[in-house]
Amino acid sequence: MASFSTSAQCSTSDSACRISPRQIKQVRPKVPLLKILQAAGAQGEIFTVTEVMHYLGQYITMKQLYDPREQHMVYCGGDLLGELLGCQSFSVKDPSPLYAMLRRNLVALTIATTGD
Repeated sequence: MASFSTSAQCSTSDSACRISPRQIKQVRPKVPLLKILQAAGAQGEIFTVTEVMHYLGQYITMKQLYDPREQHMVYCGGDLLGELLGCQSFSVKDPSPLYAMLRRNLVALTIATTGD
């Protein structure tokens, strides 16, 4: 099963990943990406980057887009994910196409918190 590490999530977009003590950063996916996330079980239209990565992993698993023998390889040609990525396949070991797609398809939101 394909697994995505969220440890490198901040490379998706600096503006979507900077968090100050009084702000919680969330993102709003553009419609094509939102459809993918919703197909994987996401509800709503606003998510954290971690949630986006989780639902992308769920989508890849659900659609069986990964190679059963080389599970780090994702073959997304002919799928909406491939259209968004602009490629036929990628490796989770080098997720740069995924991060580039996220930069194009996520709008950063700032939600102020009321606590100290």
